[in-house]
Amino acid sequence: MRDPDDFSARGPHPVGVATLMVPDPENPGRVLPTDVWYPADESARGRDAGADHPFGQSHAAAAGAGPAAGEFPLLAFSHGNSGLRRQSTFLTTHLASWGFVVVAPDHVGNTFPEMLLLDAEQRKSVHLDARRNRPGDLAAAIDAVGRGGEGLPAVRTGRVGVLGHSFGGWTAMKMPALDERVEAVCGLAPASEPFVGRKAFEPGELPFARPVRTLIVAGRDDVLVDLETSVLPLHARLGEPRALLAVDGMDHFHFCDGIELLHGNHLRTPREGLPRPVKPLDELMEEARAHRILRTLVTAFFREALRDPAALDPAVRVL
Repeated sequence: MRDPDDFSARGPHPVGVATLMVPDPENPGRVLPTDVWYPADESARGRDAGADHPFGQSHAAAAGAGPAAGEFPLLAFSHGNSGLRRQSTFLTTHLASWGFVVVAPDHVGNTFPEMLLLDAEQRKSVHLDARRNRPGDLAAAIDAVGRGGEGLPAVRTGRVGVLGHSFGGWTAMKMPALDERVEAVCGLAPASEPFVGRKAFEPGELPFARPVRTLIVAGRDDVLVDLETSVLPLHARLGEPRALLAVDGMDHFHFCDGIELLHGNHLRTPREGLPRPVKPLDELMEEARAHRILRTLVTAFFREALRDPAALDPAVRVL
């Protein structure tokens, strides 16, 4: 694997972001608001620091900037349960700065504002719908960007990478069976049976039927997707080539923007059945360091998986 320190800083490209409305081909009337981050032309340099953000903060992209010339590899990002397509812009924009086009749909029905007022029974119903819809949402988003259009960059759709956080990590793991274009998968604290349910994966889905480079990054202090009971059993079922990196000091929301806001809500929201208490934020890794680690690891992984021929060696490492 390439020295990850190569990718700790922002890449050479300014970054643009465009928003598409992608129809769900399986559900007439269901439309997915979808963001595309991409390497932008030089006119965006210096302007790529202030696109809108759902948490009331800006993110590092220029809305509507012209795309850079050339053809770029494509990644698709899946947000977590009750998440949003812009939940992890610290990572999606960084990947775009290093020459990737990153597409991320809202999983309509399973986003934060939609889930906010639901009771427990309603949430169960929504989760069942999300299990059916989420992989198809990513496939529809990949297809939409692959078709191109005014203001969109040219992409190479023959070799695609997918990544996701939590429920989105499970979504990413479902994609190789659905879409033969997928050649690399990155799960960030990926959920599996303990959250998704006993039929999280169909018989024969794991290990993947063909070699798919796979990276899992997990937090050792994650109490929602526990390393021992969720992540390690999932990793054990994956085929080669694969790698698992477990990071001390990361909890579940270190994989998102606005850690202080999200972790504060995490502390204030009691949940039954957690393996251990939630740690206060001051006992965990600071946001800047966590995001630097994740940007470095994920960028290095996809640069190797989609650009370089060398296989990823199996490993479990603790940072």
